[in-house]
Amino acid sequence: MASEERQSCSSPSAGDNKGGGGGGGGPGQGKDGSLAEKQSLNPGIPIRGIRMKFAVLTGLVEVGEVSNRDIVETVFNLLVGGHFDLEMNFIIQEGEGITCMLDLMDKCDVTCQAEIWSMFTAILKKSIRNLQICTEVGLIEHVLQRIDRADNMIADLLVDMLGVLASYSVTVRELKLYFSKLQGDRGKWPLYAGKLLSVLKYMPQKYGPDAFFNFPGKSAAAIALPPIAKWPYQNGFTFHTWLRMDPVNNINVDKDKPYLYCFRTSKGLGYSAHFVGGCLVVTSIKSKGKGFQHCVKFDFKPQKWYMVTIVHIYNRWKNSELRCYVNGELASYGEITWFVNASDTFDKCFLGSSETADANRVFCGQMTAVYLFSEALNAAQIFAIYQLGLGYKGTFKFKGESDLFLADHHKQLLYDGKLSNAIAFTYNPRATDAQLCLESSPKDNPSIFIHSPHALMLQDVKAVITHSIQSAMHSIGGVQVLFPLFAQLDYRQYSSDQPDTTLCSILLAFIMELLKNSVAMQEQMLSCKGFLVIGYSLEKSSKAHINRTVLDLCLAFAKYLSNLHNGGPLLKQLCDHILLNPVIWIYTPAKVRCIPFVNRA
Repeated sequence: MASEERQSCSSPSAGDNKGGGGGGGGPGQGKDGSLAEKQSLNPGIPIRGIRMKFAVLTGLVEVGEVSNRDIVETVFNLLVGGHFDLEMNFIIQEGEGITCMLDLMDKCDVTCQAEIWSMFTAILKKSIRNLQICTEVGLIEHVLQRIDRADNMIADLLVDMLGVLASYSVTVRELKLYFSKLQGDRGKWPLYAGKLLSVLKYMPQKYGPDAFFNFPGKSAAAIALPPIAKWPYQNGFTFHTWLRMDPVNNINVDKDKPYLYCFRTSKGLGYSAHFVGGCLVVTSIKSKGKGFQHCVKFDFKPQKWYMVTIVHIYNRWKNSELRCYVNGELASYGEITWFVNASDTFDKCFLGSSETADANRVFCGQMTAVYLFSEALNAAQIFAIYQLGLGYKGTFKFKGESDLFLADHHKQLLYDGKLSNAIAFTYNPRATDAQLCLESSPKDNPSIFIHSPHALMLQDVKAVITHSIQSAMHSIGGVQVLFPLFAQLDYRQYSSDQPDTTLCSILLAFIMELLKNSVAMQEQMLSCKGFLVIGYSLEKSSKAHINRTVLDLCLAFAKYLSNLHNGGPLLKQLCDHILLNPVIWIYTPAKVRCIPFVNRA
């Protein structure tokens, strides 16, 4: 019941502080003791600031008084601001520490560098926070500038890390620098070009929005909404967002009650939803000490994105209903006496927190655009919204706003005006000004707020903007920038006299992945006759590049285009200039020519 939901939880342990578990303290809390104890610059002057601490470590490395094990341990202790632990305390605290780490590694041997990069890539994969702080310091650019002078083994590790970073965010500047590293000269690829090309496999694998709110999980970290004059209940209401739980560690997962939202009056009446472990609990408090809770029958996993839609259906003559949808499908439903008969204003309204905003009741993770509809949406509308994907942040007014392929019946549900007119409020991470979060519902919709509708991001809640490979490619000329690379297929590798026969399949796979995810890219490919250009390059290059992988890619993409409503023109280009072009296939290796499709071609 609601009274149980309002009971105080046990206080968070030391692992709940800013860096995750493991508590604070300097880098010397490992069992080998602090490096500062081994050689202090001045025992009477405390070493403060991460740059100064790295300077001390660099000095010890230069005089050879520290082992590789101690270097690795101290580097990660400094990065996380405490005792590093891959499971409990792995969140990088300061971006400056990353640049200091790069400078330090210039002084370390190859084995030590390999250990650091391996561990660093591992912690990047564990948290969006780490990926974001690397993006903020421009780590991709730093690594691309250094890779030419790296050892071969280190280059492999750097390429792995670049793949992780580029799948999260890559800027136009970084992409330009990346392609400059692939420009051959005098019939030879640049050093490590083959390794760098493999990064293309990871770039389109981004599963996440380009913009989101990041909630750090600290006390009072929330989005505070202005007072709401009267709650919209006459036609029911719907709360909608995409979310991703991202706890800093697993210490208090079962003790904490992070709130998704809280809309209440000063008397504590109203609505909320919070997590207990992986379970979402929806609460309605209609009078002091009386309320109703519903546990959504769905297990929410950390580090995964979910579309959550909570629908309150108001019935005048019978019990009202609660329907909870996850990823566009009904996950749970039940009867609920949800109507809060309160004339008071709702002045305790928060996203990502309860009204108390204590450390174990704040959300830790990410949210995309948040919507409150003044109507109970139906299942068809919710499923249509799901088709827009987790990056959608519009107001359902313009059919051409999405670059995705949508069925006609979904477009009708999305853009018939009903959804747009029903938006009571919406906040999205692109509509912010410093800590101010601008309310973005259509201007014609009536306001439910007493005064200004804009919300405030408190503490370290941030609106994060990332850059997908599709948007970065558009900015540098689109898919056409890849065509010159096909003309370099016969170039020799930097350290060998032989061409790399895997590059053709890597380039084709990348192009086809881009085309699958973007209507604009397909239109550009069609208008510039992209498959004609690629087919010409394949005709002129060695047929050793035309292997089974290339054939499978072309066949799979042809099948994909054949199932598209408007894929016919691009399919014709693909067939005319590549798939059914005898000049390409007649001299391919025997094991490719033996495939029935090639024989018929």
